[in-house]
Amino acid sequence: MRKLSFVLALALSVFAIQSCQKDDTAEPVDPYAGQEAPQLPAAETFVMPIKPFTELDDGREAPGWTQEVTSRSINNWGYSAGTVLVWNTVLTVHLAIPTLAFFESFNHQAEYQGGGVWLWAYEFTGENGATYQAELYGELLPSAEVKWDMYISQTGGFPRVHWYSGTTANDRSYARWALNFDPNNPRPFINIDFQRDNGNGAAAIRYTNSIPGVPENGGYIEYREGAGAADGFDRAYEVYKAEIDNLLEINWDSVNKNGRVKDAEKFQDQEWHCWGTDLQDTDC
Repeated sequence: MRKLSFVLALALSVFAIQSCQKDDTAEPVDPYAGQEAPQLPAAETFVMPIKPFTELDDGREAPGWTQEVTSRSINNWGYSAGTVLVWNTVLTVHLAIPTLAFFESFNHQAEYQGGGVWLWAYEFTGENGATYQAELYGELLPSAEVKWDMYISQTGGFPRVHWYSGTTANDRSYARWALNFDPNNPRPFINIDFQRDNGNGAAAIRYTNSIPGVPENGGYIEYREGAGAADGFDRAYEVYKAEIDNLLEINWDSVNKNGRVKDAEKFQDQEWHCWGTDLQDTDC
């Protein structure tokens, strides 16, 4: 009887050990399986608005800043508009491919990859007619944020390139992006920082030059709107030229169109230079 009891006890022990081993090797449950993909970041976190400043309410192109500006005495507004348009042209040229890839993602559905990661995979056509393949990964983080990584390749051109990465808050109150350039030799280009006050809607976005080893590194252009954009105005631009340590400031009213500009390099002083609701120069 004792021998039989010993055998049964031994058998039960072996069974228990095997059961524990099976539990230890069981695959962990994916807590994100079955969830919806994270919401794609809002366009305003990535793309700086330019046209609200350079166009009038009725959609007509605002006056230029060459001879017409001089004859109509709207140098202050004209210089401000010209500066913004120059920056817009530079950014449009260098950010064309990542911007197109970003906007195209809204036309596609994500597929779950496991581990809290979703993938948007699609093709898009550039303005030059070239075909590109994009892979946008969104990963849910424990910090109530989403990590984004965009890989782009060109048919018959450059191979798969890690073009940009970023982190966005789930409540859309902020976003941080790091963009590269030159797909044949990818390296840092621009950092984008976006912030929004979900209470009053005030928002700001800044593009900062992150190219290593150049005098322009650290230079930036920043756009602000809403409460606190500027003293007495609801819109503002800042353009900082790091290579000469010069800050250009532009403030204006989005409804009345009056505003002001300060630029020590241009005006050789630290004073505000104003324009009225008709865009003509006026005393501040």
